[in-house]
Amino acid sequence: MKNKMIYLLGAGGFSRELYSYLERTDFTYNGYVFGGFLDDNEYALEGYDISHVVKGKLKSEDLNNEDVILLMGVANCRLKNQLYDFYKALKFEFLTYIHPSVILGHNVDLGEGCVLAPNAVVTTNVSIGKLCTLNANSTVGHDATIGDFCTLSGHCDVTGFVTLDNRVFMGSHSLVIPSTIVGADVVIGAGSVIISKVKSGTTMFGNPAKKIK
Repeated sequence: MKNKMIYLLGAGGFSRELYSYLERTDFTYNGYVFGGFLDDNEYALEGYDISHVVKGKLKSEDLNNEDVILLMGVANCRLKNQLYDFYKALKFEFLTYIHPSVILGHNVDLGEGCVLAPNAVVTTNVSIGKLCTLNANSTVGHDATIGDFCTLSGHCDVTGFVTLDNRVFMGSHSLVIPSTIVGADVVIGAGSVIISKVKSGTTMFGNPAKKIK
């Protein structure tokens, strides 16, 4: 039986970053070969030096789950959740991508479809839910728990015993101090420092971070 082809969900900036990592391994990963992008904008890749093309819509019913495995290139937490529900109903699998430079410690549990970009560090006794994104140079400390569909942008720091609920978005260079609980659907602005419990649905910004929405 032939190997499945990787289709990248999204053709924006983060997807193009993932594409550049795959390019360094001749567009193969764990026996799968890259096949193209899925995006609602068929012209999303125009002007970029990219040899592959947009193959279809972001939510495409024309794909065969026996031929394609999906790689999440979308950072928006709610959209990741929606795409997961859509494609799981069609019995698709999501590929977990771990860049060769990533450090994974002891007793790390990764959910389906996670993406760990260059130099991400996950230490020990960590649980990370499905379709979570750890962008370049982000760190997750010991005994942390991260829910489903979360996104850690570049240079984020989730410290020891932190809990992030589902769909938490952390902007670049943001930090959550030890033993802090962050509720679902929280947005943490770039450079912000979370020093106390955050209620679900809150947007936080600043150092120390305060509610702005």
